[in-house]
Amino acid sequence: MCELFLNRCLRGILRKKWHDRVRNEEVWRQTEQKPVEEEIGMTMWRLIEHTMRKPHNNITRQALQWNPQGNGGRGRPRETWKRCVEREMTMMGKRWGQLGKLVQDQSG
Repeated sequence: MCELFLNRCLRGILRKKWHDRVRNEEVWRQTEQKPVEEEIGMTMWRLIEHTMRKPHNNITRQALQWNPQGNGGRGRPRETWKRCVEREMTMMGKRWGQLGKLVQDQSG
């Protein structure tokens, strides 16, 4: 939904109409913008880095490692922010322990 609004605004800036049939990638290139997913991903990783630099007893850092116990409800588990981050980390071949070391290094 957000991406649709952003693309419409960028097309308005470039004075492109819907019947001009210009691809989104071309609009982003002409306006020197990044796709919304990429911007959100960068913001998410900056937040994780910021949180991982905090002391171990900080409540926000503890929330990243918190693992609730007990049974969940029936059906597929909900998509949580932590599961999304863990999925991206496995795609990159990283784990939480490695992530902490990378963040402290500030070069990763």
